[in-house]
Amino acid sequence: MQTKFAILVSNSARSICYLKYLKKNNLKPKNIVHLDDLSNNYFAKFLKKKIFYFKSTHIKKFNTKTINKEVSSYLLKIGSKIIIYSGYPGIIIKKKKLLKAKNIVHAHPGKLPEYKGSTTIYYSLLKEKKIYCSTIVLNEKIDSGKIVMIKKYMVPKNLKLIDKEYDNEIRANNIVLFIKKLKKTNVKKNISSTAYHVIHPVLRSIVLNKKKYKIRK
Repeated sequence: MQTKFAILVSNSARSICYLKYLKKNNLKPKNIVHLDDLSNNYFAKFLKKKIFYFKSTHIKKFNTKTINKEVSSYLLKIGSKIIIYSGYPGIIIKKKKLLKAKNIVHAHPGKLPEYKGSTTIYYSLLKEKKIYCSTIVLNEKIDSGKIVMIKKYMVPKNLKLIDKEYDNEIRANNIVLFIKKLKKTNVKKNISSTAYHVIHPVLRSIVLNKKKYKIRK
């Protein structure tokens, strides 16, 4: 029997990718909570079409980009204990009651606890020539929640795809694997480490120009 879960989405390519992967694997969320920042961008228009939505899934939209009091109250009321998070970048959830009551699950494109923060795929490639994605249960600190899964991925043949579909796809894949194997998941402690900042363009170019990687064909 499939574990009940909800998903929080935003007007982003990542959210569309998550929904696409869930649909492809027939993993139906009980609730879809849409945080609409009123940008009316391509992704917002795409979400309105509900192409990757499931029939009978309850959909609730809020005109905000943060988990404010109204959103938090709604999430506390829904029956799903697990909430897949695909919100807007840079938003840290600080609702203690919500974090305690629900398991808000996030996929981070880096091996935790070693690689916290932003653009960690590049730092990992620079230091180890490897790419990982970690699935965690969020807390109040950046990328510091309980680790529930870490998976290693092949480096893409075209490194320029990292900032595009590749990043979203490895996150979405981790989410799918997490839901499928939820009952067998072991939780690891996420110890303190340095958080990485958005990578400098020079360092990014070094990564893109390196050739000694184990490439995914």
